[in-house]
Amino acid sequence: MKGVVVCPQPRAADVGAMVLSDGGTAFDAALATAFAQMICDPFMCGLGGMGSLHYFSAETGQSGIIDFHATAGSKVKPNMWAKDVKGRTEVSGYSLFEDFRSELGYSSIMTPGTPAGFGRFHEKLCSRPWAELLQPAIDYARNGLVMTPYTRRVWTRYRMEGIPDGLTRIKATDECARVYLHPEGRLYNEGELFKQPDYADTLSRLAEAGYKDFYYGDLANVISNDLKSNGSFITRKDLETYSPTESDPLEGSYRGLTVRSNPPPGSGATIIEMLQILDHIQLADHHHTSANHLDYVARAMAAAHIDRNEHLGDPMFAKTPTDMLISKERAKQWMKRLETGEIPLSGMEAPPSCTTHLCVYDSDGNAVSVTHTLGTSSGVTTPGLGFTYNNSMKLFDPAPGNRNSIAPGKARTTGMVPTMVLRNKKPILIAGAPGGSVIISAVLQAIINIVDFKMSPVEAVTVPRIHCEGNGIHAEATVPTFTVSELKKMGHMVKHKPESFGMDMSMAHVIGIDENGEVRGGADPRAGGGLAYAF
Repeated sequence: MKGVVVCPQPRAADVGAMVLSDGGTAFDAALATAFAQMICDPFMCGLGGMGSLHYFSAETGQSGIIDFHATAGSKVKPNMWAKDVKGRTEVSGYSLFEDFRSELGYSSIMTPGTPAGFGRFHEKLCSRPWAELLQPAIDYARNGLVMTPYTRRVWTRYRMEGIPDGLTRIKATDECARVYLHPEGRLYNEGELFKQPDYADTLSRLAEAGYKDFYYGDLANVISNDLKSNGSFITRKDLETYSPTESDPLEGSYRGLTVRSNPPPGSGATIIEMLQILDHIQLADHHHTSANHLDYVARAMAAAHIDRNEHLGDPMFAKTPTDMLISKERAKQWMKRLETGEIPLSGMEAPPSCTTHLCVYDSDGNAVSVTHTLGTSSGVTTPGLGFTYNNSMKLFDPAPGNRNSIAPGKARTTGMVPTMVLRNKKPILIAGAPGGSVIISAVLQAIINIVDFKMSPVEAVTVPRIHCEGNGIHAEATVPTFTVSELKKMGHMVKHKPESFGMDMSMAHVIGIDENGEVRGGADPRAGGGLAYAF
């Protein structure tokens, strides 16, 4: 076997597996898969987005992070929305405005990082030509793909307070509606062929000119003119000065294994903190999905989320005590409090599902975990280009003077945690997920399920799941009723969901390598379930 690819989109996973089968590396396969995801799932990821990429090179034995977070345009002002905000959503704390200004339209867009991030990744690690790796996505866009149940669910998801439904989002601009609605003016139905010729043309342009055309070239001219004409906060200079960030991953430990994840403004510190708190508990002594098991996990989640909400932010704008958050001492401090029975409270809840993810591993031992996103999409499409832009402005705090307040050039805290677990300096588990802050919970439980409960990757991403940020436990329908009753007796507020496999509980994706070198992938059934082996 030459490798494995997992992601929510089966046809995108196929692309990565074909690259591996043809002799490409995990790095080549990851790039081709990521661009294919943009066409398979155009409201979850795309050229107008952002992300965080974690790689391991078998040749050098080195891990690295390439962050390509979206940044606020230079025209934003810290207090520009402070007087108009109507509150925050109960779910995720998004800012509420009567006109959806932070959620839809040109005012919601931040400077995209995706082309620069993937371009830098290609320059640094890929072996196949850039144009070759973009070609499968171009073909998908040109020839069309059938509308899948998963993508249809994304487009038709219910409206929540402060969060428009999918149809409203698509109709946010005339061009977006033209591109993404059926010629009859309706949403595409499952099984119908959906073509994206404008997106194909744009990708063909980037394949020929290179990713820098998005920031410096003719494509940058088209983008910046459209943004300027429609009141965006992003300028041509913002595009020209954008650059991804390269760094070493954060490192912690769990059960004697090394855990590596991304630095702030991503949430790698949070998942490391959760694991190091739980390292004090022998979870395997308890039945999986028992009240004792879920009680410990929920309280560790809530504790780390308190620290996340208080301390995480863009380190270029706010002091972020990362070393403290991932220290063994901090985990011990929390454990002492949890041993008293404390249930940490933060007042925040889980956000709706958004974003996408992929993991790749090849036979040489190279590994990639990358999360990339549009947020939930601004509903803005520049005429003739075919892709939508992010709506990342919605996650800023409109009140000035706070850690995640609005500022020019600033990135906002994200839930992205592309994570690897290593034994003897080699990956044994590659993990990640889409889904806002629920990402952290999904990845945490996938790791626990494999390391503590000895599950296969498929089992690890399929079994019942919870989420807790300190305002009660969200429990899937598959969590037994008697377990929910016991958790309530322990003092937890539990929201027992009606769905067994709901997208709002995130979609974990995992590749595991056992002690015999056998490689297995697990793709979450809560999403499309893309899993492809290369031979």
